[in-house]
Amino acid sequence: MNQNAHRVGRPRDPGKDHAVLVATRRLLVDVGYQQTTIAAIARRAEVSAPAIYRRWPTREALIEDAVHGPGAHALPEATGDLRADLETWVRAFLVRAASPAARAGVPGLLADTRADADRARLLALQDPVRVAFTSRLDRAASTGEIPGPVDATVLFDILTGTTSIRGLTQGDVDAASFVESLARALHVLACHGSAVVPEQKAGQS
Repeated sequence: MNQNAHRVGRPRDPGKDHAVLVATRRLLVDVGYQQTTIAAIARRAEVSAPAIYRRWPTREALIEDAVHGPGAHALPEATGDLRADLETWVRAFLVRAASPAARAGVPGLLADTRADADRARLLALQDPVRVAFTSRLDRAASTGEIPGPVDATVLFDILTGTTSIRGLTQGDVDAASFVESLARALHVLACHGSAVVPEQKAGQS
């Protein structure tokens, strides 16, 4: 009884987690989505399949974490220049979407994402990133970089959707020009969106 209790409470080994995620990304590139099985990942990472299932409930959850999880990509640091920060955000998202692992894994993940629980899990992976992006726009409004509050959810959806399609279909081709153009568009939307908020409220009152 005591041994089982100790086993349940045993902390995860970050080294094993890292090995599994790296193995997953490499397998996606080497053999493709369908062949990136738990058994193949376990062999590549030199861990047992039960050890993987103790950390991730399904193969899809593991692949999602390997491709989208925050452990693989650091969040951009905020500066005093919103336009420059937006370029950093766009570049980070494009790099992630254009990575070989993402290009190999995302189409299969989208095809296998059918249940509400699958969609909820995928959205939960974005939560820390979404919060950080929203906080940056809130800071821009509070410091006067933009005229006022803006709907960060819409801008985040534009950021993620546009970079995902671009990365998956074109990789990093002409990346510098794309990053500059999308960051400029997001900055214009942030300024315009905040500027029309008082008008909308006035019209509703």
